[in-house]
Amino acid sequence: MVISDADQYRQFLNSLHRDESRPAALNDIINLFSLKPANEISAVIRDVGIKEIVQCLNVQDKTQFNLTCEALKLCCDKFELGGIIRNYTGHFMFMLRHEKACVRQIAVDEVTKVVTSDPSLLPVPQYIDVFVAVAQQVLDKDVSISNKAILVTSNLPYEAYPKVLEEMKIALEYDSSSKCNAFEVIVNVASKSPELLKLCADHQYFDAMVSELNTNDVLYQLNILELMSRLAVAPHGINHFVKTGVLKRVSELVAALPNNPLSALLTPGYMKFFGTIAHKYPQEIFTKYPVLMNLMFDTFASQDQATLPIALDTLGFIGSTIEGKLSLAALGSQYTQGVNAVAQLIRNGTTEIKVRALHCFASLIGVDFGSPLPRPIDHRVTLMTREWFRTLSQSPMVTLLELCKNPFPDIRSAAFALLDAVCQHQWGEELVARTAGFIEFLLDRSVSYPKELKEVKYDIIKRLSNSVAFDDSIILRLQVYVQQGPFYPESEMQVATEEGD
Repeated sequence: MVISDADQYRQFLNSLHRDESRPAALNDIINLFSLKPANEISAVIRDVGIKEIVQCLNVQDKTQFNLTCEALKLCCDKFELGGIIRNYTGHFMFMLRHEKACVRQIAVDEVTKVVTSDPSLLPVPQYIDVFVAVAQQVLDKDVSISNKAILVTSNLPYEAYPKVLEEMKIALEYDSSSKCNAFEVIVNVASKSPELLKLCADHQYFDAMVSELNTNDVLYQLNILELMSRLAVAPHGINHFVKTGVLKRVSELVAALPNNPLSALLTPGYMKFFGTIAHKYPQEIFTKYPVLMNLMFDTFASQDQATLPIALDTLGFIGSTIEGKLSLAALGSQYTQGVNAVAQLIRNGTTEIKVRALHCFASLIGVDFGSPLPRPIDHRVTLMTREWFRTLSQSPMVTLLELCKNPFPDIRSAAFALLDAVCQHQWGEELVARTAGFIEFLLDRSVSYPKELKEVKYDIIKRLSNSVAFDDSIILRLQVYVQQGPFYPESEMQVATEEGD
């Protein structure tokens, strides 16, 4: 007589009650689940249950415990998405709060699959306790589990958050790592809409974040600043930070940095924070929070080698937009001195600083960064960028040509980025045309460049091939280069020349 799968499964489960037969029974269950199709096994499991397997999670024997986890993982895999949670919610809650990480991992993985695929499979009213339990796992010591908990909790339906945000506050009673995980969830949630931001604010999470900036844990402070900057770039995020005085409180912390013994470590973080916001809202930041801008320009004045790299990156990031350029220029002498400082660093800085300064200068001068721009470009931008470029040296194009020939790959690559920015302007095209040897240098294919730099050089030549700054003979040579492409081999060019002769 053939025994059905359900009867076999019942026999295996009964054997789990005896210590001596448990390992064999667990292996039998694993084999049964592994060999049968998912739809057949899920029907058997629904009919018989998983209570006895879950009870085996309490055994002390490590081998038996691992077999139990393997069997439960197979149970989850055999059900349709979310099925194991809907059919065995009580057992699932037990697994989510189990003392062993491998059990919690199985459970949180199942919730992650549902929430990232189709959250409607777990309606909030019936499964709010599951979502709360996962939210509390943001403080889990196992990074894999806490990361999944952050992902799940950041992507729940709106109606889950009143309860979830309240219960997740338990994380704020633990260490900095747990609090930082909770703050990451808050930023992810609040960034979605003004309504969710208000909900987070009502639970006083943002007050907690700002308060944590007074700790002596530098890395923790920098992480909080990075998270806050991610929310601040959303329009409703910056509006909330301004209205509630969060930015004012941060600016007060910046003003106090000179008296902070950790100033050297914290300054780059605060600079990056305001730079991220000023990139989106330059005029507001420059006008209302000048202390934030002073932090950057003071670095140029002091030539602090530790903070110069981030100051250069920040200035370039702010000045990469048209609004950023105009807002910077409106600062007057303070900005002019900053541009002069960048030019000086290009001429005299260390290799690392020189590269950062070149990229900064390219961002300040360039206008084509992939976003549609009005044509013609604002004449103020044309005039300003031309004046800024002249600060490079007494003969800026000669200096730029020398930098493009620099034997150090990083410097040469950064110099080409600046050349590309210069050639985005008509005045730049005219300077290239008037500088002896520049066109010949660009058209020379005998110099070996990496792939990325060949593509940059090709884009520059393609732009110049449509310029009115060159005579017809030069335009023809540029157009031929463009037709041949960025990777036209030198050997083919020589053969073509010899055949022509």
